[in-house]
Order: sequence, then C-alpha cells, then structure tokens
Amino acid sequence: MQEFRNKIASLCCFNVKNDPVLLGFKKLFGKSAEESFEGYAEIASTVLKSGKPLSEYFHDILVFSDSPVLNEFAFGEVSKADLSCLRKDALRYDLEVLRSLCEETAAQIQIRLNTFYDTLDFGKLPLYDNGVFNYTPDYFLDYVRTHGSGMFARYKAFTFDGELHPIDFPDTIKLSDLKNYEEQRKQVVDNTVCFLSGKPAQNVLLYGDRGTGKSSTVKAVLNESKYLRMVEVLKNDIELIPQLFRKLRDIPLHFIVLIDDLSFSENDDRFGILKGILEGSLAAKPDNILIYATTNRRKIIRETIADREVSGADAIDESMSLSDRFGLFVTFMKPDKRVYLDIVQKLAEDKRLEIPEEKLFAAAERFALKRGGRSPRTARQFVDWVDGRLALGLDI
Repeated sequence: MQEFRNKIASLCCFNVKNDPVLLGFKKLFGKSAEESFEGYAEIASTVLKSGKPLSEYFHDILVFSDSPVLNEFAFGEVSKADLSCLRKDALRYDLEVLRSLCEETAAQIQIRLNTFYDTLDFGKLPLYDNGVFNYTPDYFLDYVRTHGSGMFARYKAFTFDGELHPIDFPDTIKLSDLKNYEEQRKQVVDNTVCFLSGKPAQNVLLYGDRGTGKSSTVKAVLNESKYLRMVEVLKNDIELIPQLFRKLRDIPLHFIVLIDDLSFSENDDRFGILKGILEGSLAAKPDNILIYATTNRRKIIRETIADREVSGADAIDESMSLSDRFGLFVTFMKPDKRVYLDIVQKLAEDKRLEIPEEKLFAAAERFALKRGGRSPRTARQFVDWVDGRLALGLDI
C-alpha cells in the first residue's frame, strides 16, 4: 500500500515534494491509522482552503514551483523543438503522477482507508473536489513563456534592494477607482499597451502635485494586465538598477520599474546614474523593461537660493536634462473646486452613499480645508470617512 508514497517520491521535474497536499498523500496507508487520518486531513484542509479543486491546486503549485526544466524553457535558453525528448518525457511522467492522484475521489479514498483500518472512521472527515487534471507538457511550456514560472508566475509586484522581494498583498486599486484625469491616465495606459504589444514605448515621468493620483495610476495599470510585472526601486537604490536589469533581461515577461517620489539633492551621484540608465549608457536597457517614475518637482534636482544665484541657467539645464530623458511626460495638477467636488460625487456614487449633494459638498470643502487643500487623495479620504460615519449612524 505504498503507492502514493512511491509516486510522489518519483517526481523528477517539479520541486513540489514538500507541498502539504503531497505530504498528506504520502501519509495515507502509512504506519498507523492515526498517521493516515492526519494525512487525509492535511489534504482536505489545504485543498478546501485554496478554494479550488485538487486539479487546479496542482496546476498552481506546478507553475509556481522553481522547476529547472521549465525555467530553462521559460527564460529562452532552449526552444520547444529543442527541448530533449527525455526532458519532455520527464515532464509527462510528473503530470501523469499528479493526474493519477486526482483520479481517485475523496470519497473513494475514505472507503479504502476505512477498509484498511478499522480503528478510525475516515467517513467523518470532509470531502474535497477533485476536478479534472488534463494538462500536457506543451500546455505548461506555453504557459511559462507567457506567464513566467516560479515567483514570477505567483507574484505581480516586487521590491528590489539587491535582491527581488515579492509583495504578498499589493495595492488592488483599479483604473475605474480613479476619477477624472482621464487624459493623463490614457497616455500612461496607451504607452503600456504599446509596451506589452512589442511596439515602441517610452519611459514615463509622472509629474504633479501631491495626492493627484500619479502612483495610483501606475499601480492601477499593473492590475489591468496579467502579463505585466512591476518592481519598485527606492530612489536611494537607483544605483542597483543595472543589476536589476541583468536579473530581468531574459525573463519572458514585461516589467515596469517604478521609482516613486523622485528627486535629488545637489551633487547626488544617483542623478548621473539614472541619466545613463535612461539614455546615454553603453549598456542598453532591456526591451522587456520600462521605467515609470513619479515626482512632485518639475526640476528634479532640489536647488537652494544660493545654488540658483551661483549657477543660474546651467543649473536649470542640468536639472531639466533628466526630465527630458523620459520619452513621455505626464502632468497631474491639483484640481480646482469644481473638479474636486466632481471627484467626491463620483466616489460617493461608487459607494452608494445616500446623502444630499449640498450637504456632501459642504462637508467635502470643510474636510479639504482641514487637510490643507483639495486633491483626489483628499476626496477619497473624505468619502471613506463619510462612509464610515454613516455606517455607524453618525452625522457628518
């Protein structure tokens, strides 16, 4: 009765042997009824928590696994035609093992366990859905070429400080959550669509007042495409970007490198490094990477009055030289009263807040005054505040 244990031990292409479901299968028909009971419970618990049938659960752990065979293909080292028959047979073997685990239903396993052991009632344990596991080697090879493998299949957003760190819970904001500024967002979206389509696209500098939706626009663009990935680099780590390029160059996905709140002090070496990265360096930027940066400053170098008196036009030219190296410059300016209240109204409609418009607008203006000015961020904070108070039965 070692069939499950032997099958899982024989997996050779996918690094999934320590997965909790597979470890649970290894315990079935083990040394004792208690061990088998624990093994089945691990299988059922993990599959039920995933919210997916067993077949889809297996699909996910395979594409999320760090498989050398899939990585070699995904990263363009070999073509599908050049992938050896032996390696393809090995992929097919692993898939057949997992298919066989999906064929026997939870109810059938419980019956077998009750027949094998008479000290515990396995029928008291919950059932799980098996689904149908009918994936082929070609399916997985095609999948990793478009979606990536390993952590690039599992995660969409990362940070980089010399090492890539996945973001477990990225901001889920959508383009439909952002109100007004349609022309600005369209420029960013159109540029990103060109990038994903393999057409000429530009590095983007999003400039404007605080709270106008620059960073939110970039994050929303990420959430609109399953083929796009994003890596945030802090401005203090700009010198590490060439290293990041080397890591991402051969991965078959499109990446946006996000630098938020970009600015430099006078004589900051990172200013020249970023200029070279954008344009001017001997090392070309990989075709699968764009840089999107946000800033509150038109002149990215922060100058003192003394600096301007001494250097004059030369300092201005130097400061503007970085901005000019972004192919697309998108401006987000602080809204006037009319636009601010329009944003408030649209956000309130999204939340279906039942409150007279006159009262809503008067409260929105008071809220903006306390926050130091009108902005889309202030509008969102205000509407969230109103939503909370109304839910508690409080007045605004």
